[in-house]
Amino acid sequence: MLTPLDESLFHQTSDPFAVVATPDHRFFDRYWFSGLDPDGACAFFAGTGRYPNMETRDAFVNVLIGSRQHNLRLAAEIDVIADAAHVHHAEVGPFRINVEEPFRIIRLTIDGPSQPVRAELEFTTARHPHLEAKHREMASHRLIQEQTRYDQVGSWNGWVEVEGQRIEVKDWWGDRDHSWGVRVDVGGLEPPPLSRRVGSLTIWCNFSTPTRYGLIQLREYADGRPPYVDGRIYANDGSSLAVTAIGHNVTKVPGGWSEALLRLTLEGGSELTMRATPRPRKAWASRGGGYNRGFNDGSGFGARRGAVAEYDVYDLVDSGAVLCDGHPIEPGHRENLAAIEVDGEAGFAHLPIMWRSGDMSRQNG
Repeated sequence: MLTPLDESLFHQTSDPFAVVATPDHRFFDRYWFSGLDPDGACAFFAGTGRYPNMETRDAFVNVLIGSRQHNLRLAAEIDVIADAAHVHHAEVGPFRINVEEPFRIIRLTIDGPSQPVRAELEFTTARHPHLEAKHREMASHRLIQEQTRYDQVGSWNGWVEVEGQRIEVKDWWGDRDHSWGVRVDVGGLEPPPLSRRVGSLTIWCNFSTPTRYGLIQLREYADGRPPYVDGRIYANDGSSLAVTAIGHNVTKVPGGWSEALLRLTLEGGSELTMRATPRPRKAWASRGGGYNRGFNDGSGFGARRGAVAEYDVYDLVDSGAVLCDGHPIEPGHRENLAAIEVDGEAGFAHLPIMWRSGDMSRQNG
């Protein structure tokens, strides 16, 4: 049961490090990444998760080129003790993450010669991570999610290859997050009615310009509870201001949104205005990465399915529908990367704007 971490003086409970603080099968620990070609011709989304109570790992990389989304999903069962030997390394089949310098340099590699998607990419940043307020959400008596997440912006260099077509990646905009805790749709064991969430509008934005960067998020609920607001705007000199309110005007279109105006109120009463347009124009369909009960068995992240490699291609059509092999599918939530202007200064963002079912009086469209 002992791992190299147990030689440190940083235990937080009376158990060895390999023992998760909760027996909940939904406990997860995940890296998540996105990358954007500044001209909008290509983008990618990638991630990998570890589920110690299920003794599994999985990973994905989805590459958007024009109106097509190329999806590679991988999964494996693990020996939790042996798997903990290298804490800054994550591996699922040909997919590898190496944290070469914490919070500064991360390498993402997909090296399987027969894989339809391959990559050799390095994420670098000099900007500090933002630690979000802890998320805790209940559905009546039942815990839906309880997790911690931090976020960073930076840049990507290297290459990505799709079906033999190599795309050079030079100074692409990028962001990442690292989250852990309990969330819905992990392990494939939870009956879908028990993971149903209150209708809401969610705006989440991780962004950067040459002089500032930050994370903002807003959730407005259909049941009338007060909105959830979190975020902080950082200047390059290290100073920062908390976000206290977020106003929005979003043009909703099939499959996502076409333009957004966000008005940010900061501590002390100062204000910022952010204007955004999607780049690329088509929104990522998260089911391609395994979200929303993805994977071909319909069980989603963390399920025990042995060693699996899945590949498919989605067509993202103008009607907002998503087709796989010519047939419409449920795409899961949709997310956009975006070109932005913050008080007139150009930059880029990861900007999901997501409507869940419910009577949202402030939703547009």
